[in-house]
Amino acid sequence: MEREELLALVKGMREEDRKRREASGIPAAGDERFVPVRGGKARILYYPAEAGAPVFFNIHGGGFVAGTPEGDDLFCRRVNEQLKIHVVNVEYRLAPECMFPGDKEDVYDVVSYVCAHPEEYPADRTKMIIGGHSAGANISAAVCLMAKKSREFCFAAQILDYPPLDIYTPAGQKFYTEGAIPPQVAEVFNACYRKEEDAKDILCSPYWAQPQDLEGLPDALVITCEIDSLREEGEEYAKKLMQAGVEVTGKRFMKAAHGFTMAEDEAGIAGQQYMIDYMKRKLNG
Repeated sequence: MEREELLALVKGMREEDRKRREASGIPAAGDERFVPVRGGKARILYYPAEAGAPVFFNIHGGGFVAGTPEGDDLFCRRVNEQLKIHVVNVEYRLAPECMFPGDKEDVYDVVSYVCAHPEEYPADRTKMIIGGHSAGANISAAVCLMAKKSREFCFAAQILDYPPLDIYTPAGQKFYTEGAIPPQVAEVFNACYRKEEDAKDILCSPYWAQPQDLEGLPDALVITCEIDSLREEGEEYAKKLMQAGVEVTGKRFMKAAHGFTMAEDEAGIAGQQYMIDYMKRKLNG
């Protein structure tokens, strides 16, 4: 596809996302704020807790080209209310207007700002968790790799919810089952998001990280779905983390499809609760 065609397709996706949010009729509970980042200012929704409580950074999905923090608002409310912790629900720049690695830089810089400004975000920086859904899980994994290298901050755990971790391998060569993301759709996302020369960079495709890159990373929860073309790369990454000495909890949800945890139905709420219970164990352990 030409760039103009990609932009038109992406704009259509974003418009559909906007309509779904408006149809819900539920305003976001988080406090809208803007945080300085190297690319300008990143918008966040902030759900406060008592001073000294842990903090969870939520990274939304959307194929790197769509999605907003509002789409994860109900999940973030549940985390905030059940665990009594701060939640920072991050908006990052989207492709194709901003390609890799701008999204990762935005999220990293938000975490850095929160850590450096306890007067604004009075959270316990020794008890931080980052987690994301789909593209947000890719970003979460990459930010953990960035933090390991910089040593500026560290996370108690990372939550990778049906993560796309291999943006290098053509989608048509990956596992596919009926009901999963069509390969042609995945290829559009990839074309919007990264240049060919960046595809195997471990911050773009954490799947290709070497054991020495993975050693010392935070404990991880890796969620995969039975009906998802990303299932195998998520489970393989979990194995690679374990082989590198990282404590991993892996969970494949049977009969579930990509994106199920963000649905407000029985299966979706159960998936959300699984993540919340994992956070509770990690923060109280």
